[in-house]
Amino acid sequence: MSLPMTDPLTLAGLLCSRLCHDLVGPVGAVVNGVELLADADEDDDELRDQSIALIGESAAELSARLRFFRLAFGAVHDDGAITVDELAGLVAPVMQGRRIALAIEGGRDGVPRARARLAALMALAAADCLPRGGRMVLVFEGDLPRIRVSGDRFALPASHAAALADAGAEPEARTAPLALVLHLAAPLGRRLVAAADEAGVDFRLV
Repeated sequence: MSLPMTDPLTLAGLLCSRLCHDLVGPVGAVVNGVELLADADEDDDELRDQSIALIGESAAELSARLRFFRLAFGAVHDDGAITVDELAGLVAPVMQGRRIALAIEGGRDGVPRARARLAALMALAAADCLPRGGRMVLVFEGDLPRIRVSGDRFALPASHAAALADAGAEPEARTAPLALVLHLAAPLGRRLVAAADEAGVDFRLV
């Protein structure tokens, strides 16, 4: 089952839109910090310190997001593996920016890069279920990722549910990571499903 988007150019455009949407915040914050620094009087040490701190924090957030998106949206050129700690180092900072605590179970012998990419994309989609933050548990069952999220007012967005159900939902940037998961999972004979219960939302490949 797949999203109603079969044109690779459409999917590429939606992924670019999602990428720009998620990067514009920290980029804008860096610009604001530079403008504040430029406007600060030479003797206004407090404002200068605040500006430098804003630039530093925003640049760090931007760097974390770029590293994450390189894994999630970038090409996988080899069949090598990355460690769980490396994967956590890429995913956790982005989730932390959305007030989501990440835990990873399994995969201690290393995670194939292609599976790590699936995990990153699934994490991006699953985070949309936690508008107020919460907890995300990434579990590797064999080498396939499964994600469970829980938190205050968690919910599976209607756009995500419709996309996964192939209910004729219009393609949009928000669901582009789901579309890419479906495209990548199809050659494996798998599809992505999401189910919500009273405790949280579960994303898995079946």
